Amino acid sequence: MKHYFDSIKPNLVIAVNGGTNKSIKNSITPNIIIGDNDSIRKKSKSQKIKYPKDKDKNDLDLAIEYLLSNYTNFQLFCFGILGNRIDHTLSNLNSISKITPPPIIIHSKQTILILNPSFSLKNIPTKTKVSIISLTKFSKVNIKGYKYSGNYEIPFLSSLGISNIVLNQDNEIHCKEGKIITIIYLDFIKFYNEGKCYNSSS
Repeated sequence: MKHYFDSIKPNLVIAVNGGTNKSIKNSITPNIIIGDNDSIRKKSKSQKIKYPKDKDKNDLDLAIEYLLSNYTNFQLFCFGILGNRIDHTLSNLNSISKITPPPIIIHSKQTILILNPSFSLKNIPTKTKVSIISLTKFSKVNIKGYKYSGNYEIPFLSSLGISNIVLNQDNEIHCKEGKIITIIYLDFIKFYNEGKCYNSSS
């Protein structure tokens, strides 16, 4: 985790509740801690924004609200939001899908982005496996430079877009309609150095 932060060199680190423990364990001091603080075991001098334990939103939602209220023109990197609880994972994916530009989720040896029609994914290294999952009733996707290329209409949560392979250096995934999760089986450092998420309307 620490080597990812060393590559990104973030201007601001927000820890969400129990994520504070992991941050401090990895010698990363959060600027801000957000949540009900029920999972924090380690002491920190970070600014704390505390909410009641019983609330209608989870801690990630509260962190996103804080971020959008106080900052503009940022690139969000997310660690540890895909945990071992499927309810939290699905809720977290839905929460970050509303942010532009698309947040980059770092999860083990995978890099994950949620794309809408404003953005395209390009320059993924050849031989990389990439899966596409629709988050809407149907997503219209144009794929270029992959084993399975062309125009596809992918149904909600369908397996149609799973396990594609990059064949050409000139490659692109463009969500023309709907919203998709792209799961890139590539370590974040390599993605950060080579892959690009472009604003397709520019």
